Amino acid sequence: MSDQPDDGLRRHLRLRVFLWIYGIALVFILLAILLLIIPGLLRGYPLVPDDLATYCFFGIGLSILCIYVIVTWLRWKFPLNWLISCSIAGCLALGTVSILPDQLTLHVLLLSIEILIMMALLLVVGSWILPNCPALMYLLLTWFIFVIFSSVLMVGVTVHLRNWLYAYEVAVHFVLWQVMCPLIVFQAQVISGYWDNWPPILDRPLCSTMLLLDFLACYICLDSADDIGFEFLYVGQRSNQKFLARSIKSQWEMMKDSK
Repeated sequence: MSDQPDDGLRRHLRLRVFLWIYGIALVFILLAILLLIIPGLLRGYPLVPDDLATYCFFGIGLSILCIYVIVTWLRWKFPLNWLISCSIAGCLALGTVSILPDQLTLHVLLLSIEILIMMALLLVVGSWILPNCPALMYLLLTWFIFVIFSSVLMVGVTVHLRNWLYAYEVAVHFVLWQVMCPLIVFQAQVISGYWDNWPPILDRPLCSTMLLLDFLACYICLDSADDIGFEFLYVGQRSNQKFLARSIKSQWEMMKDSK
């Protein structure tokens, strides 16, 4: 009987944390999507890519994030924590916009929908746990099942594509989500309080910012899927492999001669 009030309080806190963290993260992500669309709408004004702006925004955003994570009282000082989190989110979003070329609206929306659906799915998986199952064991089990299922689906999709470049692009999408699966599920478990912790009600701004960081990292990777696929296709050709081998060998011989 003594555990019932504690469980009820934990469930109440978990619901509040869900609403706050996921709600604010969604607002951050929607604003980031809007920023990604804007340069494509202003084609008469070449805004991106901009190396200087990228370095500045990412440098400032990541520096503030590191300080924000280390200094505990900043994370728990209202409303300073929300102001800092919004600043970090803005810098990271603007840095992502600055590093990418003009984005077509449809392209941005399609990638964003894919990322939002996959993130929502993985967050739901991490927000639930098997009874009497350790959080780490559940994480590894869900990751194993996800990798097996996605690998079979990836092979089934790629073998039916006639263009090998498209096959490599599709493979990049599947591999990205296999890598992101344990990270996002772990974040959902921490938010839910499954690692012997209370739901992080005081770190709600930080958790929302980290979910935005996940979205931006996934977007950059998926936006570069065609370039990554082309590189794999280029390296996979035998003639190019021989050329690369000769280049590496010649560079190695030049280094030995210079010594």
